[in-house]
Amino acid sequence: MKNLIILFLILGLFACAPQSEDINIDNPIKPIEIKVESEGFADTLEIATWNIENFPLIANNTISKLESIIPQLDIDLYAVQEIADKDKFEYLMNKLEKYDGFLSSHTYSSGDYQKTGIIYKKEMVTIISSESLFTDDTYAFPRPPLKLHLNTYKNGKNFDFYLIIIHLKAFGEQKDVDRRIAAALKLKNYIDEKTNNPNETEKDYIIAGDWNDRIDEAPANNAFQIFIDAPNSYKFLTTELTGNPENASYPSWDEIIDHILISKDSFSEYTGGSIKTLRLDDQISTYFSTISDHRPIMAIFPVF
Repeated sequence: MKNLIILFLILGLFACAPQSEDINIDNPIKPIEIKVESEGFADTLEIATWNIENFPLIANNTISKLESIIPQLDIDLYAVQEIADKDKFEYLMNKLEKYDGFLSSHTYSSGDYQKTGIIYKKEMVTIISSESLFTDDTYAFPRPPLKLHLNTYKNGKNFDFYLIIIHLKAFGEQKDVDRRIAAALKLKNYIDEKTNNPNETEKDYIIAGDWNDRIDEAPANNAFQIFIDAPNSYKFLTTELTGNPENASYPSWDEIIDHILISKDSFSEYTGGSIKTLRLDDQISTYFSTISDHRPIMAIFPVF
């Protein structure tokens, strides 16, 4: 009898223990009301790159907060990385009235994944085409870049461009740096072939994502020096943010490792533009523990 009582007590403890959160369509997740400052403008195109750590980091809690945050930020287009659950991503998109989402279709052989994608305002952004690049080169690209041909429209004007979303090899050993160097070379050769060919119509390129490295390293150690050495063809918008730890996109290292790069055909669209790190952790005390270990980086293009 004593053993049975102990068994019932143990079973009772398991029954009362917190269970992992999951989505129940019949019992919708309630948004967690959080106040953040708006970053959108009526006459500009705002593009943010955001590694939303292993989305959703804390299941329903993360989803609820993003449901509140994204509309308030009022940014036109997010290039996102580390989307680890496409069903929960689709659930979030269905909760965002003005936004929709699109994820890479690439399937990883291991069965698990961290997809790249976009979150965008439905009324102003149109996806013309999409493809995964370099799917046969897992050395340079452990996660294939997602290329999207997009048209954006606001105030009777439009800006048509190609967005490549990347999530390069992580970590700081030389073997990891070498893989990022290989990725930069392959990306540059690909874009050069498009933008320098008079018979090609693909011209305006924006490359955004988690590059997993700094751009202000010394040339001998800089994984992306090949772009930096071509200032007439490429511009890292995040160059404006370097040198100040307050601008860190990855605060654990006090460094900017998330970047937005543009090709020469987009230089004019960025004229008069600006870039900033969105320090959402200053407005959300639980940001790092419930949403992401990366801060978003946002560029403003005054094209409308």
